[in-house]
Amino acid sequence: MVYTQLLSVTAVPAEWKRAIITPVFKKGPGGNVRNYRPISLTCVPSKVMERVIARQISDHLMSNNILHHAQHGFCKGRSTTTNLLGSLNNWTLAIQYKHSVKIAYVDFSKAFDTVSHNKLFMRLASYGIAGVTCILFGWRNSMRRCSRRR
Repeated sequence: MVYTQLLSVTAVPAEWKRAIITPVFKKGPGGNVRNYRPISLTCVPSKVMERVIARQISDHLMSNNILHHAQHGFCKGRSTTTNLLGSLNNWTLAIQYKHSVKIAYVDFSKAFDTVSHNKLFMRLASYGIAGVTCILFGWRNSMRRCSRRR
């Protein structure tokens, strides 16, 4: 009931928006600040609400066939491991039937640290994810730009 009420008035308590930022080591020399990524530690009710919203977004994307069938990360029952197992199976079959196999590895890890939030919110709006969800997280300006372009 608390979450429903908050969504109905498009507000969350200020305390839920506060976070303790903790640096988490990624890789490389430990003395270089660029080798750390920030992790936001927020209160439990905020995390629960975040999970509820994430689940709703995921269900929306799946039920409307927005995600490609080959998407593995962040999908229930699929992971980078299942992706790798499927790829290994395809490569094995290709080699077995004497087909050539070409593999390209791409590291997107740095790309995700530099995603433009405005572009992300416009993409979400194009998939039908806007309204209260965007307002709760302070995406009002992005929403206005998206709605004008529609």
